[in-house]
Order: sequence, then structure tokens, then C-alpha cells
Amino acid sequence: FSKKSLLLFCLPCGVQQEVHSKPPAYAHIHSNRYNPNHRPKRHPPTTEICQCHRKKSNKFEGGNDGNPICDEHCMNRILGVECIGNNHKKIKNNGEKNNPYWNCKSGPDCGNRILSQRQLAKCRPKREQGKGWGMITVNGVRRGNLVQEYVGEIIDEKMKRERLNTWSKEHPNDPNFYIMQLQSGWYIDAREKGSLSRFINHSCDPNCHLSPLNVSGQIRIAIVANRDIAPGEFLTYDYHFDTQDGDKFNCRCGATKCRGTMKRGSHGEEDNDKKLTKSERWPAAKAKLDRDKKFIDDINKSQKDRLHQVATTLPGEKTDNGNYVANGPDIGTALKARHYRVCLWRNVLSGANFSSRYWKLCEKREKTASMIK
Repeated sequence: FSKKSLLLFCLPCGVQQEVHSKPPAYAHIHSNRYNPNHRPKRHPPTTEICQCHRKKSNKFEGGNDGNPICDEHCMNRILGVECIGNNHKKIKNNGEKNNPYWNCKSGPDCGNRILSQRQLAKCRPKREQGKGWGMITVNGVRRGNLVQEYVGEIIDEKMKRERLNTWSKEHPNDPNFYIMQLQSGWYIDAREKGSLSRFINHSCDPNCHLSPLNVSGQIRIAIVANRDIAPGEFLTYDYHFDTQDGDKFNCRCGATKCRGTMKRGSHGEEDNDKKLTKSERWPAAKAKLDRDKKFIDDINKSQKDRLHQVATTLPGEKTDNGNYVANGPDIGTALKARHYRVCLWRNVLSGANFSSRYWKLCEKREKTASMIK
């Protein structure tokens, strides 16, 4: 092949972006970023002090059974407050005295310090079919354990509206946003600054849930596992979007309890189904099933097209008498295809069905010829 003819053959931009794309760029941070001149007030300390103590073992007096001191029965955990301090009353770890948020005397063996001790699960971003980028757990997560903390820039109501309006004007075809409510009047924006938690997708039947925790008077959002999560499984939680544009946030999670939208459940299709009569529910359910089938068919078709991006003719052949590829490219052309970036050779070997495409082309030409006659 000539170099000029090979350069004329290029994969579609969508395929190249899917294969070579990387997660969207953002500044990775480990904790929330506050504006020092405008930030939420710290919650006042409570007077409650947990009464948890280590259980004694049957074999060794003063030993323990291997479980953390502050478990699910800890009063602070029940109230959504993380334990602070050690066995010395009102003394911080750095020696500073009179810590007003001291509420536990268990010390580092306390089991209610998942955020302050950053007991995060090992995760990584990965493309999820039909949903863009998602996130999987590498080693698995047990039920009730911390997965990630949702962090970002802490903004108020006014700043939130300004950022959403600016984004909708500059990116009208991209309704995605990364804003989560932290507490009344304050929000976390993880679009430009955030952690791996920003990649977690939505599901109406999620394997994680959000748990706000009070850590030294500051509210932080923990993402906790609802059940045991296997290694390599995609992480999800329910977004509960508070929006009037529910049509822009269609849900394709595939769960049996899918609402069809990422909006709050009270505004989703569940309420509409309750208002429908029995004779109206069946057509609505059938229409929803047809939409889901079409979505799955489109995904499968796009995947098939991606694996069949090499034409029936050789690159640069434009005449009817050109050379057709009957059984796939010759192995000897592999080096040239890779050198000139004609296509991804692994996809050619695994998915290109040249023979069937050749006969389809012949049938199409016969139909065209019969119509002309």
C-alpha cells in the first residue's frame, strides 16, 4: 500500500475516543476545600461521651475478642458523630489541651473513626458500558465498611446556582454535574476538585449509600457499603437528584426496581404508576420495556460496529474493481497497519467478519442493479 492511501483510512473519532480516552481531568484532593472567609459554622460539641469498653477474653484477663471497642452499638455512631480523643480527657493527639469535641476514651483502637483515620477501600476508575466512566473496587468491600469519602469545594446556595447556570450555558449538551448537598445551604462541588468518589455512578438498587458524619463539628459525607461487594464490581449509590428536568436524567441502571429517572423517588415514575389505572399500567410497562430493549440493542450495535471498522475494500480502493477483503487482512500487513495506524489490530483479529460483509455488499449491488433495469 502507498502511504498516502493508508492515511486516508481513519477510524471515527468516537471509536478513537472510546479506546484511547482517559478519565476526565480534575484536581485530586483528599479532604474538603473551604473558603476561609465564607464557610459553614461548626456544630457545637455534644456533652455525650460513649461508654464503650473492650470486652474481656475468656482465656486472658484484660484481653479482647479482636473486635473494635466502639462497634455498631456505640452511642456516638448511632447519633452520626465520630469519636474524638483518647483515654486522656480532653487532650488532642498533638498534646493541646481542652478539646471541646472530646467524646471518647478508647483511643486509636476505636472503631468509629473511619473518616478521620481514612479507612478507604482501594478503588479505580473504569468504563462502564452505556454509562461512561464508573468506579470498581479492587479488593472488595464488606457490608458496613467505608468505601470512599465524597469531597470537593464547599460552596453556598448562591455559588451553586451561578456554577450550574454557567455550566448549562457553556455546555448545553452536557447535563452532568458533581454537586451534592452537604447540609442546609451548603454543597460539595467535585467537578474541578474532588476524589475518586466522583466516578461512582447512579443505581436505583445501589450497593452503597451516603452517610453524613459529624467529625469535630464539621459534616462530612461517607459512602458506605450496603452489602458485601465483590472485587471488580462497579460501585453505585442513589443520586436522588432534586431537579425539575427529570427527562434529562434518565436512568439505565437495569435494576428490577428502576424508577427510570435519577430524580428523587417521590417524583419519579413510581408515583405516576400509582395514578394509572390497571388498563393503563400494562401499555406503560410495555412502552418502558421497549425503550430499555432499544437502549440495549443500541449498545450492542455500537459495540459490533466498533469491532467492524475495517471496510470490505482495502484502504484507498475506490473503484468497483478494487481488491476485496474476503477473510480478513493478511497477517503480513499487520506491521503496516500498526505503523500507519490504520486500525486497532486486536479488534480486527477478534471481531471483523469480512466474509459476511462482502456478501452483503454483493446483495446490495444486485438489488441496485435490478432497480436500475
